[in-house]
Amino acid sequence: MASFSKVILMGNVTRDPEIRFGPSGAPIAAFSIGINRKYKISDGSTKDETCFVDITFFGKQAEICQKYVHKGDSIVIEGRLRQDSWEGKDGQKRSKLGVVGEKLHLMPKRGDKTSESASAEEVASDTQDDEKPSMSKKEDEVPF
Repeated sequence: MASFSKVILMGNVTRDPEIRFGPSGAPIAAFSIGINRKYKISDGSTKDETCFVDITFFGKQAEICQKYVHKGDSIVIEGRLRQDSWEGKDGQKRSKLGVVGEKLHLMPKRGDKTSESASAEEVASDTQDDEKPSMSKKEDEVPF
């Protein structure tokens, strides 16, 4: 039977990415995002619900996360689900569902004058060494 795992999430970064290195030396960035939802209940009042999701990026995108992703940033993540399992100190088996990021889109900051977002691929291709990336497209480009 065929399987498919694809998620697209938009939320706010709840903590700065933590960078560690795998056995091969490849960088790994781990952070979480909060996704807010408002809904009405039967008496007409609104309730807020927040879902926190752990995100992991590997390789070049992990390095980009370290440089450009910060607590409070609004981002869109495309990735796949991954379930981690381990045994706790008390001997109980535990598991956690998270997302392995495949694409990252940085959204404009609230006071930012630009209306364009920048993806990690654009940031990586526009950046030379430690140069600050351009987060907006040129105004004379036609979008179609």
